[in-house]
Amino acid sequence: MINIEAKKAVLAEQLKRWDVPSCALAIVKDGEVLFAGGVGMRDNAAAPVTENTLFQIASCTKAFTATLAAVCATEGLLDFDTPVREYMPDFRLSDDYATAHLTVRDFLSHRSGLPRHEMAWYGTGFSRRELMANLRHLPLNMPIRYQYQYSNFNYLITGALIEAVTGMKFEDALREKLLLPLGMERSFVYLDEIEHDADHALAFGRPEEYTMTGIVQIPYYSSPAEVRSADPGEKVGDPTAAAGCIVSCARDMAKWLQFNLSRGKVGERQLVREDLMDLIATMHIYSGDDPAIPEQSGGSYGLGWSVFNYRGHKMLEHGGNLNGFTSSTSFVPDRNLGLFISANMNVTLLPEALFRDLIDADLGVDGGNWYERMYRSNEAMFQYVLDFFRAFGGECIPDTRPSHKPEEYAGTYEADGYRRFLVLCEDGKLVADFNTFRAELKHHHYDSFATTASFGELPAGLVLTFGTDPEGTVRTLSVTLGSERNLKPIVFTRKANEP
Repeated sequence: MINIEAKKAVLAEQLKRWDVPSCALAIVKDGEVLFAGGVGMRDNAAAPVTENTLFQIASCTKAFTATLAAVCATEGLLDFDTPVREYMPDFRLSDDYATAHLTVRDFLSHRSGLPRHEMAWYGTGFSRRELMANLRHLPLNMPIRYQYQYSNFNYLITGALIEAVTGMKFEDALREKLLLPLGMERSFVYLDEIEHDADHALAFGRPEEYTMTGIVQIPYYSSPAEVRSADPGEKVGDPTAAAGCIVSCARDMAKWLQFNLSRGKVGERQLVREDLMDLIATMHIYSGDDPAIPEQSGGSYGLGWSVFNYRGHKMLEHGGNLNGFTSSTSFVPDRNLGLFISANMNVTLLPEALFRDLIDADLGVDGGNWYERMYRSNEAMFQYVLDFFRAFGGECIPDTRPSHKPEEYAGTYEADGYRRFLVLCEDGKLVADFNTFRAELKHHHYDSFATTASFGELPAGLVLTFGTDPEGTVRTLSVTLGSERNLKPIVFTRKANEP
């Protein structure tokens, strides 16, 4: 049995230890809402979290997108095993076989063969239509249905499919076909709806990346494409909304948990067929296990949910991370238990510690020691990232020099599917400008240079290698934009009208 007041008291102490301003929390058990509210101050000062306080749930949205696809299937608008190309004749990937055979089930389970290609959308300003058109230029690095590879593009594609079969903008379909039927009236799909609401959580991060202490307010994430409309009254939305657009509160997320635990029912209405709800919660592809959590095994991905065994019980969970927010939604079907947690802090494992502690309480299991274990795991994760960053460029060959003067590398470099890569020469030093990121370059070896700051998820130490034509003029920039296995460098070519 979960002692709510005792767990809230523990969480209040842990917020101080973890240096996290606040958490929103919803607990559903046997169809009833045991708690919907929060602990801590949403502004890190004097405004407490309420049941209505808005948090960005980020990739917890993916389960909503998968369920919206199931709503469409229930209505007869699509079939999970029909190739997406049959609904969208203009749909193209870089691989013809994948284009012809991949289904919405493949995209929802991250088994499409597409790697993240994060820098092909993050901060680019490309519209949803442009991103869909660019897919034909983005290489797959795995055969289809071969390996789990998390990619937001998989959900961009699903969102486009939903638009095609409904004739509605994705955000409108999500709200009208799912959020409103569930009574989730304080759940929104546009960024400005959190900023303009009186009861919202501010976004926070650390003064120094990959550390566990210190709190500074940071901006909400906003795609440059969201403000491109000439009509200020028009809602443009994030192009990748299907991957992570929802803003919600504990009260509404409790309704979402009740819906999932009831296998798709809202009151007496079966909004989604039970067999489709079961399909969403079915393991589709192995995603791996964490040796630091032996209580958990059989890590797989369903459709919008991670699916695994926890202490002998089937469990579904999905996390979400976006500037200043870390969220988790989970449920244990045979315990009829559902949990939602969101912390307004960048990349913290506190929500994971909390949901495991609450599940153990429901199971009557002691000794998980999750707050201590997850705190150590958080520190270890950050150290791993820092070590990875340092090693990302590989061993540099000493005593080498560039073959050209700094200004001769400067120029605009282009690659299909990506925004231009600009290399500047400022006061004799090279600076890389890509998407919304800038970083000075330092010489690595020969004609390779490394970034001195991170580009979004890409580390400081990212190596750019320049190539020349037969006349010795710098013509190409080659860079590996990710860390997945079999990922090849993207080659950017200097604009033809530049010397």
